[in-house]
Amino acid sequence: MNVPAHIAFIMDGNGRWAKARGLARIQGHRRGLEVAERVIDHSVAVGVKYVSLYVFSTENWKRPRAEVDNLFSLADKYLSRLEKFCKDRVRVVVSGEREGLPTDLVKKIERIEQATAQFDAVCVNLCINYGGQREIVEAVKKLNRRGREITVESIRENLYHQLPDPDLIVRTGGQKRLSNYLLFQSAYSELFFTDTLWPDFTNEEYDAILSEYGKRTRNFGGINGSE
Repeated sequence: MNVPAHIAFIMDGNGRWAKARGLARIQGHRRGLEVAERVIDHSVAVGVKYVSLYVFSTENWKRPRAEVDNLFSLADKYLSRLEKFCKDRVRVVVSGEREGLPTDLVKKIERIEQATAQFDAVCVNLCINYGGQREIVEAVKKLNRRGREITVESIRENLYHQLPDPDLIVRTGGQKRLSNYLLFQSAYSELFFTDTLWPDFTNEEYDAILSEYGKRTRNFGGINGSE
């Protein structure tokens, strides 16, 4: 099977999943974290080397403060798994602006990034306080401060992290848009949208998406031999 090196997920539908069951939205987010952990494990099992997860966008600040605090608490909980990261050789990086995040969360991000920097089983890119437009603007600002020419490659070198572009972006929850996610990096990403709410996303559906990806032809603007 042709396995993508980098898969990025837009984990949509946690709140709707909870509402449909008469639960508080935080219950949906907690279930979503469990699914994210399983998806990462399955990614390692099938040979994916980079997994990006859209945890908290720059637009999510518009949500009620209690929900925002709960989302940061869940991020903190995930980042508390240092022993497992070390055991499984998982590298963790965080993309996004640190300004505005809880101080303890920022300290934990810095500690985890440093402690796992040399691991290579899989790289998990958590996008927290992340916006694709903001990432590009910040990269251009850096180039301007340094008096450097603005090119595609120079912008790429000044993004939050120099990871391979995602081969595949998967969005659950039924919406068909990128929502300000990895805008620079997604120029030639394959897109897959599913109506399944994130808490209901299974390894079987993941495998089916990988199978569909394997049938697609990626020309990157060129022509393949059959055309």
